[in-house]
Amino acid sequence: MPEKTQKIKVQGVCLDHGLEDPDPKIPYELKPIASYTTKPGVAELCHLLGSGELNQRSAQAAAWHLNNGMSWEELANKRIKHLIGPDTPYFSRQELQVAYKAAEYAKEVEKARKKQQESSSYTSLSEGN
Repeated sequence: MPEKTQKIKVQGVCLDHGLEDPDPKIPYELKPIASYTTKPGVAELCHLLGSGELNQRSAQAAAWHLNNGMSWEELANKRIKHLIGPDTPYFSRQELQVAYKAAEYAKEVEKARKKQQESSSYTSLSEGN
């Protein structure tokens, strides 16, 4: 059966601060998050975004914090420059508050999941003896 190409809309975040904005004219390939990054909390954060539990703007701030090590202060100071009028904050205070909570939650969930996997792995190894 020949491969089919489909267009789908996907909520996403940029995992590397400083890259150019995505271009809808360029075809993208979806890949497992673990093939791109293994930094704590990033996969869970993407799950929260994909499941609709987290808004895209807050997810973006949290992603740059978790994957690129940007401080909350750096994120709060990030600005959008306008041709006419003053610069405006890239993220609102509320978006950053939600991002902070989401990042902490995502790290805790991944830590608990890893601990559970290690525990079940240890149990299955010890049962084999």
